[in-house]
Amino acid sequence: MKKQNIYLRNTSKKIASLLLVTAVSITSLQPAFASRKSQAQDAKKAAESNLNAVNNNINSIANKQQQLQKEINALDAELVDLLVNMDILSDELDEKEEEIKQANKDLTAAKKEERDQYERMKKRIQYMYERGDGSLLEALLGATSMSDFLNRVNYYNAVHEYDRDQLDVYKETKQQVIDLKTQLLSEQSEMEEMQDNYKVQEAELKSMVSKKEATMDDFDSQLSQARVLAAAYRETIEQQNQIIRDEEEKERIAAEAAERAAREAAEAAERAARDAAEAAQREAAQRAAEAAQQAAQQQQSSGGSTPSSGSSTPSSGGSTPSSGGSSQPSSGSSSGSSSAPAVSPSGATGSDVISYATQFIGNPYVWGGTSLTNGADCSGFVMSVYAHFGYSLPHSSAAQAGCGRGVSYSEAQPGDIICYSGHVALYMGGGRIVGAQSSRTGITTQNATYRTIIAVRRIIN
Repeated sequence: MKKQNIYLRNTSKKIASLLLVTAVSITSLQPAFASRKSQAQDAKKAAESNLNAVNNNINSIANKQQQLQKEINALDAELVDLLVNMDILSDELDEKEEEIKQANKDLTAAKKEERDQYERMKKRIQYMYERGDGSLLEALLGATSMSDFLNRVNYYNAVHEYDRDQLDVYKETKQQVIDLKTQLLSEQSEMEEMQDNYKVQEAELKSMVSKKEATMDDFDSQLSQARVLAAAYRETIEQQNQIIRDEEEKERIAAEAAERAAREAAEAAERAARDAAEAAQREAAQRAAEAAQQAAQQQQSSGGSTPSSGSSTPSSGGSTPSSGGSSQPSSGSSSGSSSAPAVSPSGATGSDVISYATQFIGNPYVWGGTSLTNGADCSGFVMSVYAHFGYSLPHSSAAQAGCGRGVSYSEAQPGDIICYSGHVALYMGGGRIVGAQSSRTGITTQNATYRTIIAVRRIIN
């Protein structure tokens, strides 16, 4: 029995040593795996954070580019409209020059006719008076009757009155031509100033487009750099993912090796325990046989009997409880929207609009301005006048040409918008307009037909 106990103790020590070696081997591998994996995870996390920041920057730059491109497109469209208006204005200036040339020809003809008429009158007067009063007296005394006498007197008076009337007619004609030429020259001057304003606007628009295109180029450069940086971060993330996968594979292999070693150690321990139990059983059986043999010998010698003995092996069992359960919450959301009611303009007439607009005659013209006192351009003037009565109009002559409803010029009423190429004004009635004309004249009145009218728009029905 003592030998059996010693054998069992030795076997237990071997099994414990084998399990200890296996545990030490697994424990020694874990810090190395965990260190490299943790470093890779930290590096991946940092790269992902940087990549998110770069992607946000890329999205921000792309959004800025889209907005900037819209602004460039709008400026390009405005520039195209301006160039079209400049071409139309140039044609109208050519027509105005032709009208001035014709007025000069008419004035020259009127002056010549005046001189010719004056010379003819002088010759008639000279002819009558060179012959002296006697010839006139002879003509009068040669009358055959009183009626003939009066006819001769009336004839001489009619000749003088005709000469005076003709001279007055040609003087009046000449003055009308002079007035027309003065008006044409004034209109030409205003159109030339408008042309100069257009050129200034063209230069400013081109400068704005150039600056925005330079900004776009800078955005392109930033976007290119950001994309290169994002690609580098993505590559870093992929590298760290590979390291993590490699380390996880090593952990898996190590865990399988440890599991296999533990399983082999357990099997070895089981075999050792089984071998020890079998050896113990054999030893016990041998001792029992020896004891039985001795007992039989003693019984034979003393006439005794052999006792019997038995044993029972208890059994035990267990049960494994199981439990489980899960729940999943649900959520929902709702949204709503509302809009403010539109503001209706107060009741007003076209005459009210003109009465209000004419208060600002003499105030300055400022391109892009909307102030009726400090300066406005043509569309800014119309917009601000109508805003006083609650109407919202766009700040663009081209856009205002599409507001309200169209009427013919013959139907124009006070308050209607008279639209020209690149210019707008308010109709006053009687063939006159009021508007922000140019930087030289400011807000002023003028003939409505001084330029080609392209549309008449009625805002107040």
